[in-house]
Amino acid sequence: MYDDGVLVRSEKLTVPHAFSTRLGGVSTLPHTREMNIAEGHGDSAETVRENIGIFARLLTDGVLGCESCVTAHQIHSAKVRILTRENRGEGVTRPAGEDCDGYVTDEAGVIPIVRTADCVPILLEGRKHDGSPVIGVLHAGWRGTVADIAGEGVRVMRSLGAEDIRAAIGPHIGVCHFEVGDDMIRTTSEARGEAFALRHIREHRADLTGMNVELLTEAGIPRENIDVSAECTFCLPEKYHSHRRGNGLRGAMGSAAVIL
Repeated sequence: MYDDGVLVRSEKLTVPHAFSTRLGGVSTLPHTREMNIAEGHGDSAETVRENIGIFARLLTDGVLGCESCVTAHQIHSAKVRILTRENRGEGVTRPAGEDCDGYVTDEAGVIPIVRTADCVPILLEGRKHDGSPVIGVLHAGWRGTVADIAGEGVRVMRSLGAEDIRAAIGPHIGVCHFEVGDDMIRTTSEARGEAFALRHIREHRADLTGMNVELLTEAGIPRENIDVSAECTFCLPEKYHSHRRGNGLRGAMGSAAVIL
């Protein structure tokens, strides 16, 4: 992973893509400054829309703006939607579409965005036989992780013909600060098996990185094709929004990819 002080990117992906930081936007509230991508945290809709536009222009070197972006209400699920150009603007310049936690598209000019502030953002890129790209953009909270949204994203991409899929896992809360209760341990054991839970949850601290890497490899992505950010959102409050560090008082980062 590398960054320019505002956006974080991965050497594994070749399409335009980025994980935003909390820097480079126009939000002025102490808890949302500067780049807040989500409504509901104190910023006006106009401020959030302007931030999304800035993010889109940085992502595409000024080619596309917020009218090409898609967001939706995230529900901590494994639901992944396939987007077309007809979805552009949903949740940004017009009403949002169906609730979900991930998107896949093989069409140019569509910028799916997921929002995180400790949860795991995952960007995926694959290629069809003719060399054309397919992208995936996923939001993996712990419930979505356990429900295997990572694997579902890969499966939906393959349904569109994607092969040789690569993944980039962006900044998120690290095992150093992700303390969890018995409900997560129980849910993880029931959904993925006790051995999986024991591998990734120790002394009530959960390793979302390890969980998602394992699920991506189970879905057929070689480990060497998975890039992982080493930065913890909780540990770097001047760079990232963190739900846990702010006790819910925070903004949200955006993660996106696009085919141009």
